[in-house]
Amino acid sequence: MVTRDDDRFKVKPGAPNGRAGEGNGQRAQRFVSQVLKQVSKSGAKASGAHAARPASTFGRGRVAAGRAGHTLAVTARRVVIKSRYVVLKKAGAKSVSTHLRYIERDGVTRDGQRGQAYGAETDMADLKAFEERGKGDRHQFRFIVSVEDSGELEDLRGYTSEFMQRMATDLETRLDWVAVDHWDTDNPHTHIVLRGRAGEGRGTGQDLVIAPDYMAHGMRMRASELATEWLGPRTELEIRQELIREVEQERLTSLDRALLRQAAVDIVDLTQQPTDRQRQTFLRARLQRLEAMALAERIDANHWRLSPSMEEALTVMGERGDIVRTIHKALKGQQREVVLETGSAAIVIGR
Repeated sequence: MVTRDDDRFKVKPGAPNGRAGEGNGQRAQRFVSQVLKQVSKSGAKASGAHAARPASTFGRGRVAAGRAGHTLAVTARRVVIKSRYVVLKKAGAKSVSTHLRYIERDGVTRDGQRGQAYGAETDMADLKAFEERGKGDRHQFRFIVSVEDSGELEDLRGYTSEFMQRMATDLETRLDWVAVDHWDTDNPHTHIVLRGRAGEGRGTGQDLVIAPDYMAHGMRMRASELATEWLGPRTELEIRQELIREVEQERLTSLDRALLRQAAVDIVDLTQQPTDRQRQTFLRARLQRLEAMALAERIDANHWRLSPSMEEALTVMGERGDIVRTIHKALKGQQREVVLETGSAAIVIGR
């Protein structure tokens, strides 16, 4: 019987060759840099942190999250949505009433009067009744919806109501919510409180579980679609002015998100889309700004390496900027957004 040793054969490649006098670390780094550069030129996409996130496997709105925004053009109106998931047992017994009092506080209307809550079927919602209905709920959702040009909306309340109707369609259930419009900042916005219980429709009476993808992207895309319908698409001048502002900003911008999507293993190749020269100019200007912030490194005229921590660092910078602006408003005695928490027995001493 003949013994075959084919399966025993194992390839053991040696270390990549380098110049004489280079250390192992330098040779390895040079080899890795060459590999990354060639991968970038080939147009390969990263499979790590910047790759597309897998779709949600649980919660309502999974299908809608995948479809939302497919028809949006670069001229679509932009909307920012801040979402908060609150477990009511952990938040404390008075958390709901405190938050509802906060959003309906004095000085938030156009003429500086007390805010008036509204809901799906009423322009004068009873917050005490809403709180009573939700006493047995496990959790609650709290949103802040801010349309880019909300000051131009003639009916912010009507916009919010229609947005919540589209949300209800996406989530396949009737939603129980209240909202208050705030006009006390430079950009009008809406606070929405949504019960964590499904209404009429699929799974009536069950806990309302919203898919993470819908919370992160689907809601914003739906709001953007609606804002574009109401206000019309952005003009080229508006887009250009916004991009000029984004170049110097110390926060995560749409230019940064474009760079992250375009990057292959953290390397951006600016020769991949030579047709849109105006946008490429803004991307180059942003990369130069990121280089000054130590968040990007120039490889050559058309290739840049992004820092792995770029997205996180810019997000933190944006949060820091929000905190500084809040402090400035407090020092000037202006109205400001705050988060009120109850239930903590710890003593806080400050000066």
